[in-house]
Amino acid sequence: MAYEIRAMSFAEILDTGFRLLRDHFALLVGLSALVNVPVALANFGIQQGVLTHGRGVALVGLLLYSLVAGPIVGTAVTFAVGELYVGHPITAGHALRHILRLVGPLAVTGLLSGLAICAGFLLLVVPGIYAMLAFMLLWQVVVLEGISGRAAMRRSRTLMRGNMRRGFGITVLGVLIGGLVGGVLGVALKFLGPMIAELGGALAQAMNNAFVAAVEVVLYFDIRCRKEAFDLEHLARVVASAPQMEPQPA
Repeated sequence: MAYEIRAMSFAEILDTGFRLLRDHFALLVGLSALVNVPVALANFGIQQGVLTHGRGVALVGLLLYSLVAGPIVGTAVTFAVGELYVGHPITAGHALRHILRLVGPLAVTGLLSGLAICAGFLLLVVPGIYAMLAFMLLWQVVVLEGISGRAAMRRSRTLMRGNMRRGFGITVLGVLIGGLVGGVLGVALKFLGPMIAELGGALAQAMNNAFVAAVEVVLYFDIRCRKEAFDLEHLARVVASAPQMEPQPA
């Protein structure tokens, strides 16, 4: 399924993110749900007293699972959206295998950027806010370009230069829209019983996470189109890879 890759307005970026989610709902929400649903089911079991012993251990296990699986699954969703957006078919297994190979670079990049942001907030807050905005496309750079560490931080900062307010605004709108839709779904499912409500809330959160990831990926390509003419580069690759028509005999 082909998507138009070019510089876009706020509304067009949000609409394209929604279309990506709609067209690949099972893949993107299914990937995202790999974290939310198990945690929701385990949490429901704890609340209902299924675990009478080892409750504390179970809660610690849930926390560790979320901390480890959350970033892996989140970046797998980002990779899947990026591949789908440029027209490459992908499966959940392929996305997860790709991200597992990037665990080391992602961890190093996350640590370095986290230290930079913390240092910025210690320096009268404003540098920390700047660092957060400058690194807004950090995960997209690592996952979609294969750059990590300080090079990824420089790359994200270069892309975001001149786009910080715009990127922040689009991301906030995406979070608000996704949260609103997910919240309505979660409230509607509460009337079907506590377990369905817990699962519904988890799926709503998974849908929200997938939508925000889609919006951020489209924003990443939008900025590359504006700064690097990525749309022309992509079009040239598409034309070069298209099957050539054999000349017909006269």
